[in-house]
Amino acid sequence: MARPQKPVAKPTGVDDPFRPWLLAGATMLTVARPLLPSDGPGSVMTGDGPLFVLLWLALATIWALRVAMQRGGMARFGAVDIAVVALVGWHAISALVATQDGAPRPAIASLWLWVGFGASFFLLRQLLRGDRELRALSAVMVALAVTESGYGYHQFFVTMPADRALFAQDPDEAVRIARVYAPEGSRERYLFGQRVNSTEPMGTFALANSLAGFLAPWLTVTLGLGAAALALRLRDMRLEAPALICAVAILGCLILTKSRAAVVGVGFGVLLLGMWTAARGTRFTWRTSVIVGVVALVAIGALGAAAVWSGSLDREVLTEAGKSLGYRLQYWQATWQMILANPWFGCGPGQFQSTYAQFKLPEASEVVADPHNFLLEVWGTAGTPAAVALLLTIGLVAWRILAGQKTVSNSPASVSQGRDATPQILLGCGAGFLFALAIGAISIVPLSINAFLGGVLLTAVVLAALWLWISRGALPVAVTAIAAVVLLVNLLVAGGISFAGVAGSLWLLTALSLAAVEPLRKLPAWGATVLLVVMGALAVGCFVEEYQPAMARAMALAAAERDPQRAEQYFEAAAAADPLSAEPWNRLAGLAWGRWQELPAPATFAATIQFLDEAEKRDPRSAALTDFRGDICFRAYQLTQAAADLELAIAAFERSAALYPTNTFTFAKLATALAAAGRKAEAAQQATEALRLDAATPHKDQKLPDDVRWQVELLVR
Repeated sequence: MARPQKPVAKPTGVDDPFRPWLLAGATMLTVARPLLPSDGPGSVMTGDGPLFVLLWLALATIWALRVAMQRGGMARFGAVDIAVVALVGWHAISALVATQDGAPRPAIASLWLWVGFGASFFLLRQLLRGDRELRALSAVMVALAVTESGYGYHQFFVTMPADRALFAQDPDEAVRIARVYAPEGSRERYLFGQRVNSTEPMGTFALANSLAGFLAPWLTVTLGLGAAALALRLRDMRLEAPALICAVAILGCLILTKSRAAVVGVGFGVLLLGMWTAARGTRFTWRTSVIVGVVALVAIGALGAAAVWSGSLDREVLTEAGKSLGYRLQYWQATWQMILANPWFGCGPGQFQSTYAQFKLPEASEVVADPHNFLLEVWGTAGTPAAVALLLTIGLVAWRILAGQKTVSNSPASVSQGRDATPQILLGCGAGFLFALAIGAISIVPLSINAFLGGVLLTAVVLAALWLWISRGALPVAVTAIAAVVLLVNLLVAGGISFAGVAGSLWLLTALSLAAVEPLRKLPAWGATVLLVVMGALAVGCFVEEYQPAMARAMALAAAERDPQRAEQYFEAAAAADPLSAEPWNRLAGLAWGRWQELPAPATFAATIQFLDEAEKRDPRSAALTDFRGDICFRAYQLTQAAADLELAIAAFERSAALYPTNTFTFAKLATALAAAGRKAEAAQQATEALRLDAATPHKDQKLPDDVRWQVELLVR
């Protein structure tokens, strides 16, 4: 009788047939994210942000499950992963601390954003295998950059002039269409007018600097294709001509954004590309040098002339550079004081703007959402350990690339790492546009059908032009690494490391670079199990703690805008769906206050105060909330002459002044309230401070109106 044979284990290290489709999903998310704004005020809190994080974690969980089913598979892991885990982990600790004395919902939302960064970086490194796949995904992003540039051109030449004309002819209609609260004569109307009259295109981003931050690294990659052709002596105009056309298209839009930081970053990247090319031992013939020089001069001259002719490039771009740098120095000084105040945990993820108000210099231009410096932002929000982990991550990535640098080519070794997933990458690109269109309904600014159709068409044309390069071109690891450096240079001055549409390119370029130099290693079965448990737990946690409440809140708030008659009901539903968010309570307070103004009644006023109490519990560092409380209490005092209302107003203005000690308007209102209470000496003191701050700021929107200044001056006499 034959002995029963033991079951034979499935071979490990074999490419999973699911991998190409997981890569298609990853490409879809990578393409869709820049097509929807992730850089506007409060964008981290909207429903689409948590959805992207949840889907990245879901893909990572599926990958870990497939690896576990194979009893261990091939993966890339090492010291860089440990540094990234430390970076995200300390953000988690900082967020936990911030939930105790700050705004819990922004802290949790920002934490999940960093978890999404870590998951996307880790997963892309595992899924990318062959050199052709690296080129295909890079080509997709170059095509997306060209598409964003095309959208920017359309804004500059068509939609933005139309918006300016409408605002000049009918400002109220322009404000109504934009759905912003900006009454005539208000500071909000002044700021809205500044935005409308701006000539810098933004693409699908909320800020021109963000568009520039996205374009700069992919312009560098496009230029790197030409550098690679020279360095590797690949003389084929079918490879070089499409790259040159793409580079000119992207560069033109980059110039229109007037982003000095991005231009400097690209210039630094060109220098590094030249040094790399020279290090390869390339000897330029006189003919090659002349052709390259003439083409470069003609392209730069044509773009410069077009920019001057269109009015997008003027003397202010250069003359205002010093002023712009001066503003950033002010941001950095205040951020440094924030770091000194809480060096270990920072102010907490998602708490920067509210905390920055306490440290803002009197002469600074605004209460910024980030310090316009990626290192200071991480340091200020998550503390010194997070900053160290970030620097360690950058250092380890640089060391790993330099230690294992090689030229990516169609080598048999790289192709044999698994089946080619280039078709799935291209499918994922198309799916990314469809996905962005589908979820645009819950985005701050949805992707229009015209932008969708134009984007798909332009992206397809660019990919077709780059197909020969995808098939048999070259993408040296130096090119993607230098592009990542370009983005870091830009982020040193422009900021945006917490903007998913911008920072996503940094993590992608890093993953591309490491995938080109890191070998696949056998992952133990227990390691795959641990990864499965961790990724699965994170996916469930993201769904329960972030996606579900954020989505329900966003849907309820959107319903309130569509049906104002039932707004209170929808605001209450939003508050119930997301108990940690202050926004629904703030909306309820505004609604109740509007009713009180129409028909003053004690019950309505009490409801307004109750709603504000709930909002401040969830956002205790918000100077805007306490200032609003002071406004409504002082208005109530003016109608009722009740001393209790006046005392509430004074207490609120004092609290607001402590949270934002350089707010000229708050000190003026505090002085007025103290004078009404008969506390003349204190009123004079606060009025003096208001006038000092008014004289210190050079910014018109932060100065007191003439009539208010006159009243404040009377309190000092």
